[in-house]
Amino acid sequence: MGCQSSKDSEGKDAQALSCDEEFFKLHIDAGHMNERRRSYIRRLYATLGDETTLRAETMASAFDADAHPEVVAGNRKAKDVRNELVESLAVGGGPVTLQIFEDYYDLQSITVDADDQFEALVRSSWIYLVRQTAKRRKAERRAE
Repeated sequence: MGCQSSKDSEGKDAQALSCDEEFFKLHIDAGHMNERRRSYIRRLYATLGDETTLRAETMASAFDADAHPEVVAGNRKAKDVRNELVESLAVGGGPVTLQIFEDYYDLQSITVDADDQFEALVRSSWIYLVRQTAKRRKAERRAE
């Protein structure tokens, strides 16, 4: 398997695309998150809620897309990142399962080299919803 240069129908070099496709396929097949990252994502999911409470639209409204590295770098708009999140999490139209949440972050993990940086990125994106959930749970405990 290797990247070969070829021309597309418009005469442009298609090598970059075919190399990107091969790279993407290899990473999708192998999975990206190491156990530390996967554990972090699982703990975050449990903090945010569960399959009975997590909906893509609700999560997207609390997701801080402005903290996304591509938005910070000026390469993408926050609304596009948020729309991508909704599209990824709304698979099947039902609740956001742990598997769907992990799959989303498995893809995001490709772009971040260091585990600490990955955790900081994820934490900064969900801090609002984490705080809302903590307040709700605290209120529920007081009511018991």
